[in-house]
Amino acid sequence: MYHTKYIVIVLFVVALGLMGWAIFDYDFNNQQNHETKNSETMPLVPMMQQLLDDIQQVDRGIYTEDFAMIEEGAGNISDHPTMAAEDKKLVKKTLSSEMKQFVEFDMVVHHHADSMRIAAIEENMQKVLKHYRITQQGCVDCHSNYREPISTARLEGN
Repeated sequence: MYHTKYIVIVLFVVALGLMGWAIFDYDFNNQQNHETKNSETMPLVPMMQQLLDDIQQVDRGIYTEDFAMIEEGAGNISDHPTMAAEDKKLVKKTLSSEMKQFVEFDMVVHHHADSMRIAAIEENMQKVLKHYRITQQGCVDCHSNYREPISTARLEGN
């Protein structure tokens, strides 16, 4: 049971760090929300699992110097499905006043995943690594701040 809970939490953390702005339909300062090219919606846990697969694909691409693999994985991170409406509601309710900071972390991840994709197209490993590190840090920032409250709310059925 502990092992399963740990896996779910790890997947949740990775996904939260990688979710795009459009997931939340959150409007700050009357700015239009960023829209992903992919209009598909997906429940939170399967989306996290897919994002974990995508970041692992980027890892494999970096270690094997396969720029096409990096491009695909980073592009999938940047242009992933949006979160299902029920999960969006849970995140918004749980984070309320923290949503602005959450979205800022998210935008860093989204932007740098796309920059990593572009660097892979250019076959520039130094730029890939630069944007990869920033993407990872964005995931960690989000995880360390928001994993616990969202996981708790999810388990409590809020």
